[in-house]
Amino acid sequence: MRYYLIIIYLFIVLGCSIDKKEDSVVDSTQVVVDSISSSALEVLQDVPTTYEPEPFSGITENFPEFLMTPLSNDSLEVEINNQMGQLLQAYDTMQFVTVMSSYSWERPYCYQGQEGPCTMSEEKEEETKTWFFDLSNQLRGFSIISEGTSIASKSILYLLSNDELVAVSEQAVDGTDAGVFVDQLRMLASSCPRCGLGASTFEGTLNGEVRYLTETDLATKQQEFNESMLELINILKAGRKNATADEFDLTFSIQRTKEGNTQEKSKTIEYPVTFTISKELYPNYILKH
Repeated sequence: MRYYLIIIYLFIVLGCSIDKKEDSVVDSTQVVVDSISSSALEVLQDVPTTYEPEPFSGITENFPEFLMTPLSNDSLEVEINNQMGQLLQAYDTMQFVTVMSSYSWERPYCYQGQEGPCTMSEEKEEETKTWFFDLSNQLRGFSIISEGTSIASKSILYLLSNDELVAVSEQAVDGTDAGVFVDQLRMLASSCPRCGLGASTFEGTLNGEVRYLTETDLATKQQEFNESMLELINILKAGRKNATADEFDLTFSIQRTKEGNTQEKSKTIEYPVTFTISKELYPNYILKH
């Protein structure tokens, strides 16, 4: 009987000892887990859970500023603007060689106000055109920036693929007595047959006139651009023999005429248009057309 009591006693003592050891292991393990969880939480708190890219500002390295702000309440305008913005950002990653033409001139003229005699002032105008070619000598873009005292400021940008227009943006900004008037045209070949729209309004308002543009409008722009390219090639070929050269470019000028205006008492003037052409474009593009 005493023998059985001893055995029962031993089981009780040993069982309590095992439970205490197991409790000790669990407690120490939980401390480690809690420590790891706390450290991980601190790290996660320093990492943003979501990443929101900044909206495209319309400013690129190579092209004129692209106005992203809509001029109307039409959803198509917002859609076209966003798609053109994405396309413009993609094109801006390319490396380009260029043809550039530029001019500026000024002359006295008589500015006529709303009443009374005209006042003598200075009329000015300047313009820069740029043709962008990728490193495979493919024409990828064309831009115009122009402004003057008696004309609306213009910003034009075309993007091309295989010599075909894929995107068209034209904007004119004109200051009037009523405010700043903006006229804008946007087209995407991928959006045809609803290729785009034109919008006109005073700056800061969204209630301007909207006109929808079709494949016919895009085809007209394509034809006009093709004709301008033929004219450019002829000018570049003819000017080559008189061009001066540096390490990278050829440069020459041609004379153009600005007719006078009797009412404004301005005289006819001649002014130079300067062309700067990347040397490699002559054998790889210009002379092949």
